[in-house]
Amino acid sequence: MSGALRNATLAVGSVLLAFVLTLAADHVVGAFAPTPTLPGSMELLFPPNADQSYESLDFSYTAHINSLGLREREIGKERTEAYRIIAIGDSYTYGWGVESEQTWLRLIEESLRGAGLNVETINMGKPGAGPPDYADLAEEVVPLFRPDLVLVGMLQGNDLAAAGPEVIEEAAETFLDKVRGLYPHSIRLIEDMRLSRDYASRTQEMRPPQKSSAEDNRRWTANTAKEFLDGMTPEHRARFDAFDDTVKEAFLAGRLNPYMVDLAMQNARFYCGTLNLDDPWTQTCLERMGHHLARIKRVADSYEAEVLVLSIPDGPYVNAAAVRNIRRVGYEVPDNIVDSDAPDTAIREACGHAGVPFLTVTPAFRQRRDNPGLFFELDGHLTAEGHRLYAESLAPLLLERIRKHAPMR
Repeated sequence: MSGALRNATLAVGSVLLAFVLTLAADHVVGAFAPTPTLPGSMELLFPPNADQSYESLDFSYTAHINSLGLREREIGKERTEAYRIIAIGDSYTYGWGVESEQTWLRLIEESLRGAGLNVETINMGKPGAGPPDYADLAEEVVPLFRPDLVLVGMLQGNDLAAAGPEVIEEAAETFLDKVRGLYPHSIRLIEDMRLSRDYASRTQEMRPPQKSSAEDNRRWTANTAKEFLDGMTPEHRARFDAFDDTVKEAFLAGRLNPYMVDLAMQNARFYCGTLNLDDPWTQTCLERMGHHLARIKRVADSYEAEVLVLSIPDGPYVNAAAVRNIRRVGYEVPDNIVDSDAPDTAIREACGHAGVPFLTVTPAFRQRRDNPGLFFELDGHLTAEGHRLYAESLAPLLLERIRKHAPMR
């Protein structure tokens, strides 16, 4: 072997050895790098330590917000051994209209713990949120909370529309993504240090907890309803005047969600939008929903968490009484909407685009389609009974998925 060839071989061997050593060093970093602690107080979704009370024609409840700005119990700063599940979603995950203990997520936790598993759940639902918000939130909270499982609650129909009509081009894999694939633990340590500095600067000073009474919120809702009423076109006003007295009185008194009525004025066939999966607008929304789910999967993969998308039943798609009641507030829906597979198929297709698994318990709700007690009469959200049915139907499926990963109590 010539001297030049021998030198080249040694150089290549040295580079390969250095590369292998850096990979080994990355694993050492992963074994000894500390898990970040949670900040003392911050506003993740809501003002920290707030109490928010609401009363409508259908319900009365109070939401207690913890020091991190979540509708949840206080969470210890140090990560425990419990299998951690976070749930991201909208008001159906948050539990609009029911107490925290009655939400499907809390009931699932009770069921899994009753089966002997050491699990903890964290509710990260926010009323009015949609798929873009779910992805934004996941990118913020997954590095902070280090969940084992991220549940994404996709509301049938509504979240498809909330995904938006704009097409987003998937960005090519960045150099950082490639480096992260080779050195995941080192990149994570660097990002953790950056996040720690960021959260330290965002930590809230202790302030008197905000209190909003049911009367405060009713007054605000009534003012919003009046603004919508004053802005109605003659056509919309004629439609509103045709509502039954109970609906009109609740709307004007601030005891009915004014945005639900306003949406009916603007798009009476809103609930039909998801039924035609071949429509170009629907297909674009599917692509966009898939894009946001891919963002969630990307950050979850970086922190070795699983992602599972859940279809959350919306009344008009599964319940005969909900169909009748949604018509009372101005929506046009066909009787056979409760038999359509499209609402679940849309979410399933978006999950396919993103490569994430999907679960539905729609059949359990349709078996009880004549039960008027699963959804609030005019508000439309899941009642305590509806949350219980959802939890009872979903818990066995989750138990099968996590039994091998979650420690025993």
